[in-house]
Amino acid sequence: MIKLTTENTAKAIERCKQLRPKVIFIQDRVFEVKSSNNENSYTVRFDVQDGEKFGECECKAGASGKYVCYHIIAAATANIYRQSLKLKTA
Repeated sequence: MIKLTTENTAKAIERCKQLRPKVIFIQDRVFEVKSSNNENSYTVRFDVQDGEKFGECECKAGASGKYVCYHIIAAATANIYRQSLKLKTA
């Protein structure tokens, strides 16, 4: 998993805005993201450890553990929304 920071997500955010991939909820903090470039789908997972946010994607860039891909950003947007809904209903 890679720690998600403002610095390492900036490029992926811009790419995600351009490509607008489709995100499907699988289970809490797990999403499927359909690639905008081809027919591929990637599983994205999130975790929070000591207040720090982490994500991982099974695409080539994400699997390296060095880069935040646009799949992580797309799923993070859905994850943030879902988590906020859970807080409102709690």
